[in-house]
Amino acid sequence: MTNNMKRHLLTLYTRTPLHVGSGTSVDVVDLPIMRERITGFPVIPSTSLKGVLREASRQKLGEDKTRLLFGEDRRPNEKESVASHAGCVQIIEAKLLAFPVRSLAGCFAWLTCPVVLRRFQRDTEIPVNIPATLEAEHVIAGSDLLVPGRNEVVIEEYALTLQPGVALTAAAETARGMQNLTMDSLWQDSITKRLAIIHDENFQHFVTTCTEVVARIAINPGTRTNTGGALFNQENVPCEALFYSVLHVLPSRKPGSNGDPNQYLADLLSGAHVIQIGGDETTGHGLCETNHQLLDEKKEVK
Repeated sequence: MTNNMKRHLLTLYTRTPLHVGSGTSVDVVDLPIMRERITGFPVIPSTSLKGVLREASRQKLGEDKTRLLFGEDRRPNEKESVASHAGCVQIIEAKLLAFPVRSLAGCFAWLTCPVVLRRFQRDTEIPVNIPATLEAEHVIAGSDLLVPGRNEVVIEEYALTLQPGVALTAAAETARGMQNLTMDSLWQDSITKRLAIIHDENFQHFVTTCTEVVARIAINPGTRTNTGGALFNQENVPCEALFYSVLHVLPSRKPGSNGDPNQYLADLLSGAHVIQIGGDETTGHGLCETNHQLLDEKKEVK
């Protein structure tokens, strides 16, 4: 039997610092962010995304459609005839696509690298311009990032020279393939001039060392001094970062269900919305602008 399985691309653009924690640590940072084990790249786990999307679905689509999409166990006060079932949406963890860092020219740059672009193209089948080779000391960068009078880009404290033999428009060509991934006005206006493609290992270094680390402290309201043992360091992904996730819609697992789960998911994700992900909601952390695209239909043969 042949079943249609549609893929939905969900992008998350951080408007405020994002903290999806991995628990406590004995390292310098007490509360580090979640990272991929093999690369060290920041990541938003699918469990975090599912919880946020489920709550948004309850508010926008109602309980019945939410259960169809994301599944639900039978609740204690429900009749035994109400069966528990898995959801029909398969959520892939949100991977990092572009990471903001300081730049000597152009204020800041969005960094990416060939391995990140290859993974994005593999996951979404959206064609992007990927450099064939790139040396560690070189960069392919947008026009705003070039230091005046010098053939180089200075990112944080590192000076990288432009990749020899590569046109100055190469970064803009790559950026145009990514421009419509989010409708954020800053991204739309600046990505073609501020994108920098760097070596894979350099990218790994920047996303490891250039996150925000802030000191958190609790104040005793009576004495207006530090509460003992309440000082800790917390790591955040900076604002203006871009993540992406691919959601697959499988056949419905809810007995007796009708309706199109693809349409329900498209209705949930359609339009630009701001959702909150991760911790510190009351201090404004984790506000992300979402954008949705329906990818080419993929067929699964069983």
